[in-house]
Amino acid sequence: MKKSFCCAFLLLTLGFQSHCFSQNMERVKTVIATLSSKQLHGRSPAFEGDRKASTYIESLFRDASLQPVGQSFLQHFSYDTQIFPKKMSLTINGKKLQPGVDFIIDPVSASGKGKAEILYLDSTHFLKTNNRVIPDCKNKAVVFDQKYYARLNELPLEVIQNIYSAACIIEYNHSKLTMSIASKPLSVPFFKLGTVDITSLKSGKCSFQLTSEWKKNYQSQNIVGMIKGSIQPDSFIVFSAHYDHLGHLGKKTYFPGANDNASGISMLNELAHYYSDSLHKPAYSILFIAFGAEEAGLIGSNYFTQHPTVSLKQIKFLLNMDIVGTGDESITVVNGTEYPIQFNRLDSLNKVNRLFPAVVKRGKAANSDHYFFTQKGVPAFFIYTNGKQKAYHDVFDKAETLPLSKYKELFTLFTLFAKTL
Repeated sequence: MKKSFCCAFLLLTLGFQSHCFSQNMERVKTVIATLSSKQLHGRSPAFEGDRKASTYIESLFRDASLQPVGQSFLQHFSYDTQIFPKKMSLTINGKKLQPGVDFIIDPVSASGKGKAEILYLDSTHFLKTNNRVIPDCKNKAVVFDQKYYARLNELPLEVIQNIYSAACIIEYNHSKLTMSIASKPLSVPFFKLGTVDITSLKSGKCSFQLTSEWKKNYQSQNIVGMIKGSIQPDSFIVFSAHYDHLGHLGKKTYFPGANDNASGISMLNELAHYYSDSLHKPAYSILFIAFGAEEAGLIGSNYFTQHPTVSLKQIKFLLNMDIVGTGDESITVVNGTEYPIQFNRLDSLNKVNRLFPAVVKRGKAANSDHYFFTQKGVPAFFIYTNGKQKAYHDVFDKAETLPLSKYKELFTLFTLFAKTL
């Protein structure tokens, strides 16, 4: 009983001390609005939006009095990627569709332009049967339900080749459009439609135009800054967040990425200001890392773990933040099952300080930049928020609609937890 009382008192005391620092919410909103603005082009290689974002983040690190590890804040790496920054269009039976709203591009899509007759493929063309016959697809606009895409590899090679001889492929689904990134194109333009009237896709004609650009050995960068610890400067706590996003669909349509992950970078910036304050000088050194090319496959964080600027063995714990602009429902802790002692500590802090309705424990997952650190033996959590705002990998993830409903509470939880490490 006495021990429980002491622990509760400590947690409450830590909570009070943390609340003495008030986040600058105007600064938070400015950072999110800037990163998700048209001028940064969705923070991908399209129009070098990621490089413009990294320059801005470096300026934030300097303003927060962070120091580089070595001679520069930037850690360069290169990767291959595909972008769609030029004019694109899709018209079906006379109806012109809007990029990002009515359709997106499959990330493996090739360039293409033309007009074609629609060829609709239904379940009978994808069932495993010896008498399966698919009509000649050459120069047609081949249309099928998204649920059959995974079955393509089950088809005989000659059938697959027939489908990919199409002028274009149009896949429709029954849920929201969710964009992603790939590194290598296929041989055919590949469109994805959102909720549509299926009858309009079963016959008729379509016209289309899109240009994909494959950038080989594109140079990107991580941004790394630090605050030196006052007691054990050779041991590190790491706060991380990725800054890149999905770029453009054509010249006019871009993906703002306010929640994913301008929100995480803004939190990184607030933590940098907090620990730079002499009243909160940390005992351990703190590393702040803004990773590039997360959306392309965790490339920046993988590169860092292979070329660390500090020894990975010196890292006591990493807290990765990605999609932290809500929280009215809960937060999720990836790796919670991997580090039960630390998770229970985090959960107790949340309950004592009444920050979130729930802290959800999740297992190991390769879904953000914590992953390769975990693979190298570095203890790490990836924390994301859950709320009513569901925009994700789409054109509706905007700064003006991001609620930041539990932003201060998450900041408090991060700083409280860091004190227990």
